[in-house]
Amino acid sequence: MTGIDSTHAFRRTVLASAPRIRRAERIAPFIIVLGIIGMIFAAIAVLMFATIDQAETAAARSEQFWVSLLAIVGAVFFFASIAYGVWGLNRKWRRRRAAADLALARDWHYDFAWDPNDFAGTLFRTGRQAWVENRAHFHEPRYVEVGNYSYMPTEGARGRREVGFVGIQLGRTLPHMYLASTHRGAPRAYIPPFTADQHLSLEGDFDRWFRLYCPREYETDALYVITPDVMALMIDEAPGFDIEIVDDWMFIVARRPFDMTDERVLDFAERVSATLGTRTARQSAQYRDERHADAAFIDESGARLKTGRWVVTIVPAVVVGLAWFGVAWASGVVAF
Repeated sequence: MTGIDSTHAFRRTVLASAPRIRRAERIAPFIIVLGIIGMIFAAIAVLMFATIDQAETAAARSEQFWVSLLAIVGAVFFFASIAYGVWGLNRKWRRRRAAADLALARDWHYDFAWDPNDFAGTLFRTGRQAWVENRAHFHEPRYVEVGNYSYMPTEGARGRREVGFVGIQLGRTLPHMYLASTHRGAPRAYIPPFTADQHLSLEGDFDRWFRLYCPREYETDALYVITPDVMALMIDEAPGFDIEIVDDWMFIVARRPFDMTDERVLDFAERVSATLGTRTARQSAQYRDERHADAAFIDESGARLKTGRWVVTIVPAVVVGLAWFGVAWASGVVAF
């Protein structure tokens, strides 16, 4: 990573390889539109003040004064919006540069942006106009990366969302498993879309901490990997985080974005890799899916959990349709 001697140089360097972010954060149209509106309000204010003495009555002069005052307020609002937008974007870039500086100072590799399609986790199929940002990673003793997933919600909510994650390469392809945290804290960024019939209850009080989903008929395989000592490390090291095992990866998903300028984020990634990642990799090293002829692969039935997104789409549509039919019938539009 080069070109971080200044924030301007850093921005110019990384945007050359991040066209999606460059398009999403274009500020020139924002400045032009708000600037034009602000100048219109300013012109109205100047005109009103310049002609206030020409008003025929005291009431007209008072009305003109208040209109000009409101125009000044409007002009200040739009010019202040421009200043705030520019300041906010510059602040974001200063923090991005600080994240790069921190990663490189800790001998991590750094990527400003990355294609989420290169990640197998469920998180990275959420939303639209998405990218992975401020991705820091190291390679030894195992590949570990940490960063934020940035996306636009598909349900119509305004504004981008960000979710922090840690990815740990396990070295062995495993059945798909998702452990949804039951912690009641900040709202999670997305709801795991897996069907309820894939829920597997585990021993002890583990269900108080995580709700485990695994493919049907892979319950024994899940117990081979998620042993009591692995459960204990999940509770100790990642309470409040969702944990996903997919292909040969473990993803630890936060409910909020990581502050990638904070050393504690990299400390957390290193620690959880050394404890939970290492123990899970060791436990699963000898695993084999007997359903597949090749020991390096997982049968299609266990490679991915089944999703229940159709319920989210169909059920509300049915409810709305029945409600509309009921109203139409009650008003006499529809009759039997």
